[in-house]
Amino acid sequence: MVDNRYNRQELIEGWKQESLDKARVVIVGADQLANFTAVSLSALGVGNVEIYDASKISENEQGFLLSGAKAGTSKAQGLETILREINPGIKVKGMSMKLENSPLISVLGKPNLIVDVTNSSASKQTVIKYGQAKGIPVMTAACDSVRGEIYLANPENQVNATLPDYNSLPQGAVTSEIVAGLITEETRKVLMPMGTEKPIKSLAYSLATPRRFSKDLEEQVSQSDLSGKKVLVIGAGALGNFATLGLTLAGVGNIDIIDYDDIESTNLNRQILFYNSVGKMKAEVLAERLKKIRPSVKVNGIVGKIDQNSGIVAENKYDLILDCVDSFAVRASINYLAVRNNVPLVSGGTNPSSGQVVVYVPGKSACLDCTMHVEDALAKQMRAATCRYAPDPSVIMTNEIIGGMMVGEALKVLDAGYGTPVSRILKYDSKAGARGGLVGAADPCHCVKPEPAEWVEQVKAKYKEEK
Repeated sequence: MVDNRYNRQELIEGWKQESLDKARVVIVGADQLANFTAVSLSALGVGNVEIYDASKISENEQGFLLSGAKAGTSKAQGLETILREINPGIKVKGMSMKLENSPLISVLGKPNLIVDVTNSSASKQTVIKYGQAKGIPVMTAACDSVRGEIYLANPENQVNATLPDYNSLPQGAVTSEIVAGLITEETRKVLMPMGTEKPIKSLAYSLATPRRFSKDLEEQVSQSDLSGKKVLVIGAGALGNFATLGLTLAGVGNIDIIDYDDIESTNLNRQILFYNSVGKMKAEVLAERLKKIRPSVKVNGIVGKIDQNSGIVAENKYDLILDCVDSFAVRASINYLAVRNNVPLVSGGTNPSSGQVVVYVPGKSACLDCTMHVEDALAKQMRAATCRYAPDPSVIMTNEIIGGMMVGEALKVLDAGYGTPVSRILKYDSKAGARGGLVGAADPCHCVKPEPAEWVEQVKAKYKEEK
């Protein structure tokens, strides 16, 4: 079988996979943030990934890549084992070694980049000092359960880049997912810049501020028991992988995943849980992998399509729907089902450099049609004589970031203890200076939807009027 896993990212104009193939990146740390960072760099195709950490796997290990590993063994070596499965085409090395305040750091040599993802300012001080002495770029990052920060260390910011506020705090799954995606995108700019782009000097994301792209703590965020919640996830592709993984790690008790597609080798650059599974059905494989990561979570993989006639939403008492599809026309049907059945909806969409999250809570925020006019796309598809498929460029970073952002908002919808979900469009743009923020109006809508057949006629009529 031909492994063309990088095909979708090589469709991006200016992409040079060979630059990533030749690169060597050192990751310091092996906790949750390291799990997400290492898997995304590996899926992206960074040719040489090395992980340095002296800690051992615990009985209640939180790192999702290490869920099946033996307690008491090396985290770094455990990550090496699973990452080699996820992408056999790269070189991965896990070293059970403490670099903090140690002359052993010289074993790093001169990689293209060092990324410290520990919650240890002492580790970061050691790495920054070594990087400056050897002329190696150093990126530092840390997170807790509600926020995370990234720095590209330089002499002017090296004190802030040690991130002392995070010392010894546990790393949250959702924040780790978002921050790791941001790390990977900025790492790509260090290793393989396209055009005039440059990596950002510092970046933050917080679930405790309405602005999100900030390090501020303006709202109280408390974790709650979500084991009784039930969520429907539509789409098991790249967004679906990261969204369902985030929900699983957050402890959402019941997750149904619906998707009709099978796994292709071109999915493997961004759909991280499908290793060794080409040809199998996405929904079923994703459900099985998630159950192995957190056996306490009930995950059901459903092979099938969804449209306005689907009874799945009406027949199940879902607390939330997650839209992880890549079609505006299908999104219109999902929006119809959410509005018709009065169920909150979190929708995510991506392209190679940006993405957005839209949250619909009945009576509190606008639906997808009021926000993005998704019914227009459905009407045009209904009127089209043919439907030609052409593969779109796609890469892991925006899917990891948006998938994590979707989960961050989903938790706020599921339980008020997590705070208030956004009522405007939450954007990420890797080409923008600030990288992200909120756009659009915050006004709620009061839409209602008729029976499916009548709604379809309304959509068709709307398209005729616009023509």
